[in-house]
Amino acid sequence: MKKLLLPPVFSFVFSFSLCAQTQDSLRLINLEEVVVSGNKTEERKSDLPHQIDLILQKNIGQTSPLTTADALSGSGAVYVQKSQQGGGSPVLRGFEANRVLLVVDGVRMNNAIYRAGHLQNSISTDPNMMERIEVLQGAGSVIYGTDAIGGVISFFTRKPALGDSTRFEGKSSGYLRYSSANQGVTGHATLNLGNRKWAFLTGVTASDFGDLRSGKKDQKDYPDFGDANFYVKRIDGRDSVFSNSDPDVQRFSGYRQLDILQKILFNPGKNSLHTLNFQLSTTTDVPRYDRLQALSNGQPRFAQWYYGPQERLFVAYELKRRQNSWWADEFRFTPAFQRIGESRHDRGFGKYERNDLVENLKIYSANMDLFKQVDGHEIRYGGELVHNSLESDGTAENIVTGSRKSIASRYPDGSYTTTGLYFSHRWELLGTKLILSDGLRFSSVSLNADFDPQFFESDLAEVNQKSNSQNMHFGVVGTLPAGFRFNLLLSTGFRNPNIDDLGKTFETNGGDLVVANPDLRPEQVFYREIGLTKTFKAQGSLQVNAYVSSLTDAIVVQPFAVGGQDSVDFMGSRFRSLANVNVDKARVWGISANGKFQVAPSWVLRGNLTYTEGRDLTNDVPLDHIPPLYGNVSVAFEKNRCFAQANFLFNGMKKLADYSPSGEDNLNYATPDGTPDWQTWNVHLGYQFTKFLRLQAGVENILDLNYRTFASGINAPGRNFVLSLTILDIFISRKGAKI
Repeated sequence: MKKLLLPPVFSFVFSFSLCAQTQDSLRLINLEEVVVSGNKTEERKSDLPHQIDLILQKNIGQTSPLTTADALSGSGAVYVQKSQQGGGSPVLRGFEANRVLLVVDGVRMNNAIYRAGHLQNSISTDPNMMERIEVLQGAGSVIYGTDAIGGVISFFTRKPALGDSTRFEGKSSGYLRYSSANQGVTGHATLNLGNRKWAFLTGVTASDFGDLRSGKKDQKDYPDFGDANFYVKRIDGRDSVFSNSDPDVQRFSGYRQLDILQKILFNPGKNSLHTLNFQLSTTTDVPRYDRLQALSNGQPRFAQWYYGPQERLFVAYELKRRQNSWWADEFRFTPAFQRIGESRHDRGFGKYERNDLVENLKIYSANMDLFKQVDGHEIRYGGELVHNSLESDGTAENIVTGSRKSIASRYPDGSYTTTGLYFSHRWELLGTKLILSDGLRFSSVSLNADFDPQFFESDLAEVNQKSNSQNMHFGVVGTLPAGFRFNLLLSTGFRNPNIDDLGKTFETNGGDLVVANPDLRPEQVFYREIGLTKTFKAQGSLQVNAYVSSLTDAIVVQPFAVGGQDSVDFMGSRFRSLANVNVDKARVWGISANGKFQVAPSWVLRGNLTYTEGRDLTNDVPLDHIPPLYGNVSVAFEKNRCFAQANFLFNGMKKLADYSPSGEDNLNYATPDGTPDWQTWNVHLGYQFTKFLRLQAGVENILDLNYRTFASGINAPGRNFVLSLTILDIFISRKGAKI
């Protein structure tokens, strides 16, 4: 144990000794943080009744996360599940996947096929190009519409920087990073060129992640938990099982990823800004590691199971304008287009046919957000239109002969359209000691799905659904004596069934078949939150929040009869049939606490803690996606040229009795007692040797613990050494034509 602790402790002490020779830095605590996600315009976080957690670019840069999902998980404010290395499904307030809204630069990422299980879409945003991430905890449907039941995660990418002259000048930076747990290598480069009117920002990140190594130190009661003891390779025309010489290496879990961002900003005058925003993210094939480790009758179930390249193309135009008119002081207009490509490919062990399920999705959207201030009243209002067009295809290919035939696609072809109008108002009373906020939203959703009649019954040939929802919120923020502040929030929200909820057909990890249910209704939530914050002058703050979400018509997975039978034939096999259905009542409740303190001029202590319970009250069983107790504690030291951070991440145990019977919690990937508790110690260090050169190093999971997060199908990284070399802000001058 002492040997394991010596390297990181020595590194931390050495970094501190270097920093001690530099001048004192400014205080690191900012108690008046500004956020945007609460009402889509800049506001002080302390004025909002929602809990909003901030992950700043500075924090991301200091820990060098491999993906955006890892940046969320490392913050301690978000729980993240993984079924494969190329994944990461965030959980907020006990809700996951399509009950959590992801937004990038003001445009919703959730689409017609965001599923209720576990998602990997968060990794399609580049952590290296983030200006900040805002995590709005709790129902946010009034501002954001459908899907924001558990909360909203808003990704804000970096903005192009204008210059001071008529000629183009700019800066370039980049870095190389290595991580030992997966032999991962990442290269990143950024270029910004700008003059007084125009600015161009380019960012490119390329990553190559090898097979992930888990920890060597097993937990006492669960030796060899999750070890990868075998793998499958096809040799001489047949599938063969090989013993894994190193069970800690999770064979066939690696993948590669490329992210590109390009922004063009035009500033014609002080009152207008035009921005063109282009983003592209793509991967190689991503092995579905959990399925490759599944057994049936003592042999592997699958010889192949992988996601095809996950592609996200994003193009948006944004107009921001300030004016002095009766209807708005500021407004923002954002039309956008997204094209999503994803696929699933599987082949049973010893079988010759590979099933290829391919989805192509086009999304057209437009957002208008306006702000008006009248005396002590702030008024925000706007609208949103989003149209999804889906094409889904299923084929089976004989890998020997190359012949292909049609099979049932995962989804029906269809469209999914959402529209909404919202109004939000804030009123400051008694100076700013009492702030009242309220809001209303009207939403309309329509869904059309066309099932292939050769695979589905005639009564499912076409499904058309329309629904309307009205939502409200009311919040109070009050200042009390002795540095106390309280917040109260009452809010309603909804999630309309999308094409994934209503029409998908797929085999679960437990070997059951989920079938379509065209009779689903929107699920509704009534959210309550109360919190108390104590500010310790300029030294820091401590916040505690309690919350309850009451759901009606909650969508859960349950056994489902098809034609009066509890099982169905599908693709040559017999399956027990399940489907998404509505239940009358469900409830999620919990408590969270977070704090940050400036314990010395250059030292900051931070911590997060979240506990959640969830239950289907109609059937008296636990709800799925409810994480165990989780949180983190970190202490950071920072001066002008260097920083050092020690971080303690932890999860409580998820007991067997607390698992949902739906199968979404992946009980088959847990121990006989559930998911064990775990704790990891992590250290990150950095020193800027020159104006242009910074070296960073880190050790994660210092004790090399072998563990798996709740509901995950792959073990977490073992001891991971991270090394990155950053080149900072190299000045570039282009003496071209004036613009």
